[in-house]
Amino acid sequence: MKTLLLALLVAAPAAHAADCPEPPVKNSQQAVCYATAYAEKNKLPHKGAGVGRKVSKSAKAWTVAYTTKKEDGSRGPGWQVDIDIASGTPTRFSSFR
Repeated sequence: MKTLLLALLVAAPAAHAADCPEPPVKNSQQAVCYATAYAEKNKLPHKGAGVGRKVSKSAKAWTVAYTTKKEDGSRGPGWQVDIDIASGTPTRFSSFR
């Protein structure tokens, strides 16, 4: 029983990522899919009013950045994650206020 529970806990974070196309990450939509899975797993803001997204590509990774706006219109906290092109795994996370 413990083994089954452990297997379910380990497989759960990968469940949403399984909805994403298989690596390699070929386009920005696929990178956003992996970043969304990361955001949902870690309870990060990634959708809704006042949340913006920017995607860029380097030689080895896609960078997906999310920003939020405060009620007064100024920039609020945000975060970004690098998604490895070859594997589709998050390789670097950073946040800012």
